[in-house]
Amino acid sequence: MAELRVEETPIPGLLVVHLPVHGDARGWFKENWQRQKMVELGLPDFGPVQNNMSFNAARGATRGIHTEPWDKFVSVACGRVFAAWVDMREGTSFGATFSIEIGPETGVFVPRGVGNSYQALEDRTVYSYLVNDHWRPGFAYPALNLADETAAIPWPIPLESAEISEKDLANPRLAEITPMKPKKTLIIGANGQLGRALVSVFPDADAVDLDELDISDEKAVAAWPWPDYQLVLNAAAYTAVDVAETAD
Repeated sequence: MAELRVEETPIPGLLVVHLPVHGDARGWFKENWQRQKMVELGLPDFGPVQNNMSFNAARGATRGIHTEPWDKFVSVACGRVFAAWVDMREGTSFGATFSIEIGPETGVFVPRGVGNSYQALEDRTVYSYLVNDHWRPGFAYPALNLADETAAIPWPIPLESAEISEKDLANPRLAEITPMKPKKTLIIGANGQLGRALVSVFPDADAVDLDELDISDEKAVAAWPWPDYQLVLNAAAYTAVDVAETAD
């Protein structure tokens, strides 16, 4: 039986995970996500909070290329897919691609800002993905056309014969995409003495005063886009707060 192992890809941070599958006459069993073992092998401890399942009734169902602002761990619960990714992050790897066929024996860690897509190769395929942020209605994120000539993804089933949503058919080409920027630092209470000092140390940070974000106002705190930030510096309280802790 194959051992659990992790393989790097040409897209930085995109990792293929080979999963041991235990089978007998009844079917099979696998540990689809095992935090301790996988983190020890190099996967980020990304803290999933939501598990989504996508049922694809017929071979040829094709979805993507979606660039959500969160990390995800994708896998297949039933069937097989041809999966493809395009790096949509700002930087030298923008536009890099990688594709692979995956079944129950394979998982892929997809970092924030990498476009995700797949094509069902069997009827009744079930695609699963763990994400580390809750889905929010009305939130827009970049998406790339499945037929983009620059990415040139080698779809095994021609797109003209595939089942694709109207929304995905209308996605723009790579040349029209604004690359996704990395997560930022937020300085709260930036108009105070310490706040101004922090701004000088973190010149690229977003800086707000307490009139813009009143941290004593529960509604204002809940409405703030915390997933856009990797670090929150609260000048008023003289503390640096991990954004995951703040979001909770």
